[in-house]
Amino acid sequence: MEFLCCQAEIGKLIREKTEELNDIGAALSFVHHHVLSMVHKSEPGLSMPDVFPSCALQSTSGKLCRCRGMIQEVEPNISFYRASRSDFFGAAEEENMALLEATLLYVIPVPGNSHFYRVPQETMSEERAAMNNVPAVGQVFGDRKRRERSDGPLQSSALEREMKQFRQEVVFQSDGASQPMRQLSLYQKLNLPHPPLSGFLHTACVVTVIQHPAVERDRLRINDVVDFFGFLDEDSAMTGDRMAAFPLDEFGTFASWHAEQIPPSLLSRMTCISWKEVFSTPIRPVLKNYFETKRPLVLLYLANTICQGDALLAEYILLHLSARVITHESATPVGDIPLRVEAQAIDPEMWSSFMRSISPVGEVLLDASLLSSVDLRIVPRQDHMANVLRTGVLQLANGTHVTLDCQAVSKASNALHEALFAVMHKQVLPLEYPYQLHELPIDLSFLALSTARISEEMELLRLAVSVRWQPELPMAAMDLTNLSAEDVQDYFSHVRCVCRRFVSEDNSQAHRLAEKLVCFSQSEPSWNNHDPFIHNNSFSMAAALMRACAASFGRETISDGDIDHILFLERDRVARRC
Repeated sequence: MEFLCCQAEIGKLIREKTEELNDIGAALSFVHHHVLSMVHKSEPGLSMPDVFPSCALQSTSGKLCRCRGMIQEVEPNISFYRASRSDFFGAAEEENMALLEATLLYVIPVPGNSHFYRVPQETMSEERAAMNNVPAVGQVFGDRKRRERSDGPLQSSALEREMKQFRQEVVFQSDGASQPMRQLSLYQKLNLPHPPLSGFLHTACVVTVIQHPAVERDRLRINDVVDFFGFLDEDSAMTGDRMAAFPLDEFGTFASWHAEQIPPSLLSRMTCISWKEVFSTPIRPVLKNYFETKRPLVLLYLANTICQGDALLAEYILLHLSARVITHESATPVGDIPLRVEAQAIDPEMWSSFMRSISPVGEVLLDASLLSSVDLRIVPRQDHMANVLRTGVLQLANGTHVTLDCQAVSKASNALHEALFAVMHKQVLPLEYPYQLHELPIDLSFLALSTARISEEMELLRLAVSVRWQPELPMAAMDLTNLSAEDVQDYFSHVRCVCRRFVSEDNSQAHRLAEKLVCFSQSEPSWNNHDPFIHNNSFSMAAALMRACAASFGRETISDGDIDHILFLERDRVARRC
């Protein structure tokens, strides 16, 4: 459904509500909820210009656009938005101007995502242009805005011209002396943690969120996946020649934020009027029996595809993908299920490709080619000279699925091991700032693939939930589910939206759960790993499996049936391991 909403209409609504409420903040809050209501009525099938990929932008002047992406960084300094009292989005004169506190967000395409964005077919020349190394460029002083685009979509030739021009730019220091250029990949120049899956996704957007009551109530955080709705800045960008006329003093270089000399076609700027987190609520209501009907079909799909006939492993893959971090208690994440799969032979690239096809948010593979790179950045680190948070491979959107090649991880550096322990077992991302380390709560799913016995594994990868894969010979049975990867992905998207609660009306259930786990531990002595680290303890993981089981059926709390089902699976898993 096409969404019709122009900048003039929104500006008029802001002006009218400001006069009615005598408070521009209250007016902006009203518009925020008004736009969300209109978006909700238009879903599914919402049609509006998307900021990503940049080639999808046609004539966007005055049209409401959507920027779906991951918040890579929040500008640390206070900013102000110059608004006109008579025309909110128009040029504000000194006597008719309001300064509104605002936050700048650096938003990038969701790493490892292949389905959020409508990407055109790329030619080989476009792909080569996208992946070529480009020189690092100097800092510039000034707030640049996005260039006016033509009425037609950005053609491949235009994209190649921008990239070619970008590669030919020369770095100048403030005294004008030319310096040797260090080669950087384009994705690194755009501060993307991983190369995008398409050359057309080499892009980013600086989103301006004006402060008002709705912003204060619903905090936007780094790594969140968000749909931003707003209008793109249409002022013509300053050319490199004009920018060179501005002297670069020490303060100017430090104070610029993501104002590097990036081609305007790759870096957009948006004034946001509304937003919503992706997968926080279902896009559309589902039938009461949706989960009960779809779950067995998804289970059969997993068994007949990636698991190659292994029904037990299919159950654990389903539970693994149904789990998510619910909360952190005493610095311990609750709800996620890191899963280890062991086999004589296993192909991490094939598994990662499959997981990408069914994961709602994204999928990233940490293998030897990535972890052995000389340019590897592990976690985000503040670059105080450029005043930006340089990303790392472990900065991923909340909800992302991560596939680990255990052999590659075991050969990696101690720094990688320490950071991986933090993100996998503590579910926090270390942000390295000068003189301090900040740990940001995250929500990632980890699948570790190994050809070693668990007793031979490094301690980091001795996960409490480890399944020995027993694939059958090439499948004789056909997949009779009639499900596609998109159907499975849609199921896990709905599961992710299921609320998870800890307390049910039946208080005796917690006691029954504890008793059953103790009895099970006594009957299966090899089941309990006795890990003193709570997150990787067998009892904690059993509880997480039960919560995931309940969510996979669309239930908010654990039932007795969930407890019995998980203990049945755990008994089979332990028997296979022996």
